[in-house]
Amino acid sequence: MKKLLGMGLLAAGINASAADKPVLLEVPVTYQADAGIVAKVKEECKPEEQLATRVGEVMKKLNREGTGTVTSAAEAGDATVLRLQITHVLGVGGGAFSGPKAITVNAELLEGGKVVRQTKINRWSIGGVFGAFKGTCSILERSAAAIGKDLGRWVRDPSYQIKEEAAPKDAEPEKQAAQ
Repeated sequence: MKKLLGMGLLAAGINASAADKPVLLEVPVTYQADAGIVAKVKEECKPEEQLATRVGEVMKKLNREGTGTVTSAAEAGDATVLRLQITHVLGVGGGAFSGPKAITVNAELLEGGKVVRQTKINRWSIGGVFGAFKGTCSILERSAAAIGKDLGRWVRDPSYQIKEEAAPKDAEPEKQAAQ
């Protein structure tokens, strides 16, 4: 019994020390080679910068020091690196009047340059309470913020599973297909 208790405490200590390790977002956030995004939205809204800012802020808060970002995994030292790659951005101009907006990313957690966990995350927004008065970029910013919150929990809790978010009821199939 003492042996079992000792092994449990040892395992808890190992997990606690891994959780105390800083996690840094690798910037810039990149696009997958075949990422789907309307050129004007990419140029005007810069979803990669929105994600870098929002997710970087979450990592900074979790780490309680530093910037929360790093320019390459090689410069991360003993920190864990979070690498994001945008696979799809749903949205055209026209704000909420042109339908919901979404950002989809692949996330990888790297330790010592090797991928230890990965996930896909997709977050939608129609702009919230005053969505009808918001532009496309501010609605995409809401999706980037939601991704930041989810990834903050995911990097700290290996048992947390990010669930794919279904499209809002306002997302008409023909609007999605046109993207």
